[in-house]
Amino acid sequence: MRRVYLLLLIFLSGIVGAQFTYTVYNTSNSGIGSNNISDIKIDNTGLLWISSNNGISTFNGTAFTNYNTGNSGIASNAIKEIEIDGLGRKWMATQNNGIIVFNGTTWTNYTTANSGLPSNAVKNIAVDTANNLWVITTDGLTKFNGTTWTTDSSFPNINSLKTDSNNGVWVTNNGALYKFNGTNFNFIVQDAEKVVKIDNNIVYVDTNTGMLTYSTNGTLLNTYSVGSSCVASSSINTLDVDSNNEVWIGYGGSGLQNFSDCVTYTAASAGLPNNTLNVVKTQNINTIWIGYTQQGLVKAVPQNATGCWQMISAGQNYSTGIKTDGTLWVWGSNSSSQLGDAGVIRRNAPMQVGTASDWKTVSTGYDHTVAIKTDGTLWAWGANRYGQLGDNTTIIRTTPVKIGTATNWRAVSAGDSHTLALKTDGTLWSWGRNLYGQLGDGSKIDRYIPFKVGNGTNWDKISAGDYYSVGIKTDGTLWSWGRNTNGELGNGTTTTTIYDVSPKQVGTATNWLKIVAAGTHTLALKSTGTLWGWGSNESGQVGDGTTVAKRVPTQIGTGSNWIHIAAGWGHSEGIRAGGTLWGWGSNSSGMFGSGTTDITSPTQLGSTTDNMMISGGSSHFLNLTFSGSLRAAGANTNGQLGDGTFVEKNTLTSIACPSNCAVPTQLSATNITSGSATLNWTAPTPAPGNGYLYAYSTNPIIGGIDETTTSTSVNLNNLLPGTTYYYWVAAHCATSQTSWIPGGTFTTLSGGTGCWNVVSSGNDYTLATKTDGTLWAWGVNEYGQLGDGTTINRATPTPIGISNVWKIATAYNHTVVIKTDGTLWAWGSNQFGQLGDGTTNNRTTPLKIGSANDWVSIAVGDNYTLAVKANGTLWAWGHNYYGNYGDGSTYTRNVPTQVGTAADWRSIAAGDDHSLGIKTDGSLWAWGKNYDGQLGNENTTSKTTPVRITTATNWKSVDAAGDHSMAMKTDGTIWTWGDNLSGQLGNGSKSSRTSPGQVGTATDWKSFDTGRFNGVAIKTDGTLWTWGSNEVGEIGDGTGISRLSPVLIGTATDRKTVAAGSNNLFVISNSGFLSASGDNRKSQLGDGTLIRRRIFSPIGCTSGAVLRTDEVLTQKDQLKVFPNPVSDILTVSFDQKILSVTVYNMAGQQVLTKAINDTKGTIDVSAFPSGVYQMKVNAVNNFVKTVKVIKR
Repeated sequence: MRRVYLLLLIFLSGIVGAQFTYTVYNTSNSGIGSNNISDIKIDNTGLLWISSNNGISTFNGTAFTNYNTGNSGIASNAIKEIEIDGLGRKWMATQNNGIIVFNGTTWTNYTTANSGLPSNAVKNIAVDTANNLWVITTDGLTKFNGTTWTTDSSFPNINSLKTDSNNGVWVTNNGALYKFNGTNFNFIVQDAEKVVKIDNNIVYVDTNTGMLTYSTNGTLLNTYSVGSSCVASSSINTLDVDSNNEVWIGYGGSGLQNFSDCVTYTAASAGLPNNTLNVVKTQNINTIWIGYTQQGLVKAVPQNATGCWQMISAGQNYSTGIKTDGTLWVWGSNSSSQLGDAGVIRRNAPMQVGTASDWKTVSTGYDHTVAIKTDGTLWAWGANRYGQLGDNTTIIRTTPVKIGTATNWRAVSAGDSHTLALKTDGTLWSWGRNLYGQLGDGSKIDRYIPFKVGNGTNWDKISAGDYYSVGIKTDGTLWSWGRNTNGELGNGTTTTTIYDVSPKQVGTATNWLKIVAAGTHTLALKSTGTLWGWGSNESGQVGDGTTVAKRVPTQIGTGSNWIHIAAGWGHSEGIRAGGTLWGWGSNSSGMFGSGTTDITSPTQLGSTTDNMMISGGSSHFLNLTFSGSLRAAGANTNGQLGDGTFVEKNTLTSIACPSNCAVPTQLSATNITSGSATLNWTAPTPAPGNGYLYAYSTNPIIGGIDETTTSTSVNLNNLLPGTTYYYWVAAHCATSQTSWIPGGTFTTLSGGTGCWNVVSSGNDYTLATKTDGTLWAWGVNEYGQLGDGTTINRATPTPIGISNVWKIATAYNHTVVIKTDGTLWAWGSNQFGQLGDGTTNNRTTPLKIGSANDWVSIAVGDNYTLAVKANGTLWAWGHNYYGNYGDGSTYTRNVPTQVGTAADWRSIAAGDDHSLGIKTDGSLWAWGKNYDGQLGNENTTSKTTPVRITTATNWKSVDAAGDHSMAMKTDGTIWTWGDNLSGQLGNGSKSSRTSPGQVGTATDWKSFDTGRFNGVAIKTDGTLWTWGSNEVGEIGDGTGISRLSPVLIGTATDRKTVAAGSNNLFVISNSGFLSASGDNRKSQLGDGTLIRRRIFSPIGCTSGAVLRTDEVLTQKDQLKVFPNPVSDILTVSFDQKILSVTVYNMAGQQVLTKAINDTKGTIDVSAFPSGVYQMKVNAVNNFVKTVKVIKR
């Protein structure tokens, strides 16, 4: 290690370059009882207990309370030491009057006269985790268990005493270190002056030449000598370890030192009141308390400590932070409830998690969060598909849950889908996904509860990467395990061997100090202050000036003054002594402030010298200053920066200290119709500066559709008739947001009749028929698959020039239908002749295929088509690379070609490149591609002719999508097989199957459809159930949480037919109402917007109605709409109160409505597709005007 003397007092724990502000409390300027401070302890309420030669003083941050012989039951004023046990009792060692204990009410004095204490002259005391008191006097070592005093007099010259977490008793006697096992003193080492601290299972021992550290099992960890290490002097008076595991030493003549970062502060160089410190006590990483012999009590905090943060952690697309008051705050993506607010709605400003104020540390992973409280308990929430929360389930937790009963957790690190943690006894624990051995338990078995890794008790630091793990032991050695595809283990290879499922030492160095694992690269610091990196390097994230992956630790530059590091997904950050901030690696989001070009070696970011801590996320990073201020830069699409916006920031942006918002009250729903309702609430006092967030959904999980408003009421439109909705409201203050307040439910009125009859959805496009027999289409139209004569995408249902359509089949980019007269029609892409017209020319309008009029069943796959005629014969055409036809060949045809001679086919289905069919005898057959077991014949060998699947003869219907299959039997059961990466099989797992497996135990399924990554089905009672991928809300349950088993959607019992697209679901009710959910980036929902829907939202019956519009606003009525054209925020103002505005697209469909209730308001149209819109303004006094608005 390297000794560093700075000109300013620097508060580290990562804080560099920060001058202290000192507050001195003495008998002249405060109510403290004495200037001679001998000890400082802090209880679990944050109250300081200070021992002196004039009794005991307590300090709550504002006022002192003194206890002495003149005003209390304390028996002596000469208090040498104070200890607080697990019951909250305060034990005090007096100079010559024995032991005093205070239980909060009563003072009790133990002396030789009334107890078994052998001497009233007490040297030191300690308490263990069993609440036993240990005392050293000139008569040896004494134990008091609350009833009995037991003394061992074999060592009369003991001069120091400490206890470890396993109730081991450590003493020094005549210059030697011993550990007492209850019977004998076991010799450890000679040349030991005193035991100064035991923390995190490390024993710190002052020696004549410096300091020694031992593990609590007696193993020597390190020797630190004056002159060859960071130790500034052999006179160590006091030592403490802060909440960030930084070691602070107070010397007798050499000042204060942050030993972990090798920085020393003296009276001359840093303005300390005195260089001889009696006691040092850290309260958090922003506060140090110092006790002197004559100067009294000193509080040291960084100058200009105007901030409020003490710890930060950046996850995939979200962030967390702990404030100095111990409260935990979160913001950003919430797709798996990783924010812990019981919902799935993203937040762009910090929100407090619960009301607890005792959080100690937090770690964010891909989409799960873990944290430790000051009582040593472990808590977790968010995604849990692999058991990464450790609660013995795979159930997503929407709020923090306590993991086990242990109270000795010290550190935790969340990876992509696994978790690592350390206990105070130095043991390593892991749980979650273990596909690559990243848990280090010697297996590849997922663990659902914390599992102890090996028998080591000397683990010091850990970090979890995507699918690998790294750690440092207390002896300074570096270890790694798990996946090694990019050399992230640092062992010189890019392969994972059988040995890498357990920790394996990297090299032979014993001076590793800090470690951090990111996606697939690793950074580390040595005690010399040098920076090292290895692993993937395609963006220069290792920092060696190249983009070549490194398989072994590689020194980055020659600098030896690095003190803090962070790593994100493809990018890295560091802080050097002097407080400068540096960044390198991927810069696609422009977070380094120099365009978007990647940086391959450390580059200074700005000129600030107040940087304390950094944490890297996916494409953003957080920066904490010595003053407790938070800054953030990078991507912000999920609000992960926490600045109240969703706008990317290319330079560090300050994030204000959040304060608790007052919550809205008296929530209610009024004006309920079949398609609308009004939500109301009462504003809190004070009212939130940024208005409110509100959400509503058909399911009770907080999610669905969420918006913002500045009003205390909002009109909801485009609701489904006869549907129950849940709703919630939260306040949005300038710097924070509140938790959601539930409003209960309301149910829209039943009424009216829809117009839709049948729907079929393909890859980002959909076709549906109305009850009048007309065909309509919307979504992507690159190949003319909509059939409207163009290749223009359509955001709303567009009429197609064909009627009397009976059946529709859609796939990637071509469409096939059967009309009621039995004729076959096709259009769209035709690269492989999949339209069947004898050419490979694309068609943008329906084309009749052949002259046959006896077609009864159709299915389309990836560029091929299947069909069955009334005579039971099977026909195929288009792509045939995998034997998709089933005729024994792999030749492509561009006209319908009969498959075999069988005449007993009843129905068929097509996935990407595999086919299925049911015969009239109820048997099920499959052929084509079989890489994922999608044929269901218990292997993965592709077949060019039909093979029978099981011996069952009661198959009723079959469907396929992507590389998986689904079928229903006549007994009402549903069966699935094939690829299951997204849970699309609905069998409660993500394991693929090569044979049909039943979905649950239900026997009342009526109909179903399968999409590429999900499934949807209707039961005989008319209820709707969905499962599978839900990344864009496609299963319609109001969340972004994927479901491995069917979940009920809403309470409606009138579902008639369903369709599953690539990332969408559609359902038609018995009344003919069509609704849709999921992705909408390409307008595939057909609602005229680009807004994705996490709950089913109505798709109107296009009427073509056109509102009267005013092309130009007149000066007469003072109505102003600007700017126009507009790209993002549209402002509306009037000389009278505007009640609401409603926006329609040019098809006459309502796309937005917003209550204003003011003379001026704004509308966010940034998500609208470019085009012309009509905005109807409703104001008081029956004023109504419609204005044309152009969206750029």
